[in-house]
Amino acid sequence: MRIRFATAWCTATLAGLAVSWWGVQHAVGGTALGDAPVAAVPVRTGRPPAPSATHRAGAAKRETLSPSPRATASRSATPAAEPGKRRTYTVRSGRVVLELREHGARLVSASPEQGFRVREWRQDKWLRVELTDGEHGSAVIASWHDHPTLVQVYEY
Repeated sequence: MRIRFATAWCTATLAGLAVSWWGVQHAVGGTALGDAPVAAVPVRTGRPPAPSATHRAGAAKRETLSPSPRATASRSATPAAEPGKRRTYTVRSGRVVLELREHGARLVSASPEQGFRVREWRQDKWLRVELTDGEHGSAVIASWHDHPTLVQVYEY
């Protein structure tokens, strides 16, 4: 009798887990738990070009602090800017997820390592996301002025 009960309980529990996962798998897609493709780009060393004074004045700037530390690894390659495709850029100071279109990009999320903060600038033809501690960091810059969306990564 106990074996039948244990078998029924295990079957019901596994069925419940399967149904629950089936219901949430689309919600977690593209997050740290999802299967967003990791885009790797050629990484440049040295400080990236600073946004010009005219761009800084009108740029929307956002700064946040890291809620928790995350371990990441650097990768390199060139992504294809497919319409509406999410790409994950894993850099030394964190992780940036962008949604790339042929002529545009949108910041989906940025997860800085502990001690780093996120800074974002956005204009009509470019987007810049920095994960910085003030001295060192990483910059992911997407531009689409007179060309399809191009992403560059800088480590400094």
